Amino acid sequence: MSTFNENKLWVNNRLNRLYQLHPRRYTLTHSDQTGELFLVIGSEFAYEQLTTKRDEVVGEWLAHQSGHPYFYIYIRLDGIDGTASTEKRNEIFLRELPLALKAIKKGDESFFQFYPQFLQAPIYVFFQSQDSHLNRTDCFGCFNDY
Repeated sequence: MSTFNENKLWVNNRLNRLYQLHPRRYTLTHSDQTGELFLVIGSEFAYEQLTTKRDEVVGEWLAHQSGHPYFYIYIRLDGIDGTASTEKRNEIFLRELPLALKAIKKGDESFFQFYPQFLQAPIYVFFQSQDSHLNRTDCFGCFNDY
C-alpha cells in the first residue's frame, strides 16, 4: 500500500460556504509521475479532472431517510479497454482506497473539526463494473478508521 504524504496533497475548495453540507462533493485524482494527490471539494464533481483512465475517486455526503449522514464513493472498475483490466483495477482500488480516504479526511480537515460526528458516518463504496461479481457496494468503515 502506498504511504500517505500530506505534503503531496493539493486541495482546491470550490465551496462558497466552507461548512456547506449538501451538496458537498469530492473529486480525488493523482499523478503517477510525482505521486501528488489533487482533491477538489465543491458543490459538483470536478468533471474536468476526469480522464479516460478513470482512476479517480469521487464521493459525496448523503443522508439516509432517517437523516443520518453517510459518505458514498463511486469507483469505475471497467477501464478504457472494457472489462479486460477490471480484475486488476479492482485490486489496485482496494489497495489504494485507504490512502484516498486519508487524503479526503486530511484535505477537508476543517470540515471534520466543525462536524466531528461525520468522522463516525459510514463510508460506502460503489464499485461499478459490467462484471456482475465485481459490481457491488461495500462498507469501508468510517473516517475515524483512517
